[in-house]
Amino acid sequence: MRSDYGKQILNILMDWYENSPAYVRGQKPSRRRIMRLYDDGKTDFSAYNIEDHLIRNDINHTVLVLAEKGFIHYQWLPGQQDHILAKLWLNSSAIEQTYIWLGRRPKGDVVEDLLLQLTTLLNKTETNWARRWLEDTIKVILKKRSIGAIMSESSSERDDLLKAVSYLANNTEIETLERVFSMRCYGDSKHFERSVKARLVRILRKYLVQDDCSDEDALRLAGIVPYPEQFAFSGSLSIVFPQGTLDFTPLSFGGTLTIDDIRKGRIVLGEGIQRVLSIENRANYVDYIHKVKRSDEFILFHSGQFSPAKRIFLNAIVSSLPGNCGFFHWGDIDYGGFSMLARLRREILPMIQPWRMNQNELTQYAKFTAGFSDTYRKRLATLLNMPELSDCYPCIEYMIKTGVRLEQEAMLT
Repeated sequence: MRSDYGKQILNILMDWYENSPAYVRGQKPSRRRIMRLYDDGKTDFSAYNIEDHLIRNDINHTVLVLAEKGFIHYQWLPGQQDHILAKLWLNSSAIEQTYIWLGRRPKGDVVEDLLLQLTTLLNKTETNWARRWLEDTIKVILKKRSIGAIMSESSSERDDLLKAVSYLANNTEIETLERVFSMRCYGDSKHFERSVKARLVRILRKYLVQDDCSDEDALRLAGIVPYPEQFAFSGSLSIVFPQGTLDFTPLSFGGTLTIDDIRKGRIVLGEGIQRVLSIENRANYVDYIHKVKRSDEFILFHSGQFSPAKRIFLNAIVSSLPGNCGFFHWGDIDYGGFSMLARLRREILPMIQPWRMNQNELTQYAKFTAGFSDTYRKRLATLLNMPELSDCYPCIEYMIKTGVRLEQEAMLT
């Protein structure tokens, strides 16, 4: 018997068993699943070539040996006894012995080991997005008694993914360079990008970002960056260091800071600042600074959903607000823009007000609005469950009713 034919046949049969309803229920199969070797030109085992007598005889002999060992049952094609096999099926009473002969771990054992691994990680983390992903993954695996439905069948790929989740869930650093992160987790500066990044980003998009964004933005929200993040602004700001004070006020078009700058110094806004405006889109940010900005305004480039590092910068700005200074956010009139405003109110300052994010703008720039799908409409409707956006409900309801949204760039026209 060629052992590779025998193992190929048995592994196919065992795969079928492990994906059957009986396996999910923890039972032995009550109905046999037939592997057709030859059925009027059709076959489930492509290697069985009845025209090649050497291969046919080799596989016939292999099947007879497997049946003698008690692993399978078989039938000859009518009228072709000892010549052409018609079908075979797994002996459900010999499943344990089949596993042993194949040197294959039972799927149930692999599932149990993974569940233990996931539960152990869940008990060690307090990070919300990681906990929700782990809880959902555990539920699906328990229900289906299967790994492939939600994670890679490859144990090494699963381990790589869990290393990344574990690191991020328990990391206390505000931001970590992507290649440094890869070295720490895998001892290879490029392994994360090659083998793990895509799977991790899918998790982050569902459990952390909950919005359309680039891979880079999704990772930034988790604290992984390709390079140190820079926070752009324009207006009267000084940062006080032990060695002296750096004043950005004279810079016509503003400057940038990094998290290291903020950790080493203390931000101070000018006393004459009457309004802070956070702008989502870079083109609008640059245009506003060039054409509109007043001396009593402080302008921030918000970009997408803010990262842990940018949260520190925003909180430093709020801590330095002069008395009676207003704080406004200008974002796209869409799901992302309003979800950013909601998050700013929840995590930075409840009194932040929307600017140019209302029904009037949708009407004024009607010819530049874009439509959206029913799926997107349902996402918009979830914003109506956020009490922090209650003053924005009329605009959101209008968008849902009319099926339109508006990006900031349209207002530059």
